[in-house]
Amino acid sequence: MLVYMSHAFQGLQENVEEVEELVHELVQENPEHTFISPINCFGFMFHDTEYEHGLRMCLDLLDKCDMMVVSGDWLNSVGVNREIDYCFQNNIPVVFL
Repeated sequence: MLVYMSHAFQGLQENVEEVEELVHELVQENPEHTFISPINCFGFMFHDTEYEHGLRMCLDLLDKCDMMVVSGDWLNSVGVNREIDYCFQNNIPVVFL
């Protein structure tokens, strides 16, 4: 199963580190799944890409996934909430940590 890792980012290194630690733990606990983090895929472009374009890339990636796991300060993240809405609209299961 391909699992999308949704986590607040805002261009902050601390969020990169949090999601990396979480993915590492989840891979150890669930080796049968492949976890993919858009922060690690696209984060390096955060300051050089328009927000909507970056979010579209994330949603394109999310569309290929079987499930989404939500972590971090998602209540205060516009991007994570847009990803959650996308999942609900497209019947992609969401798990909140």
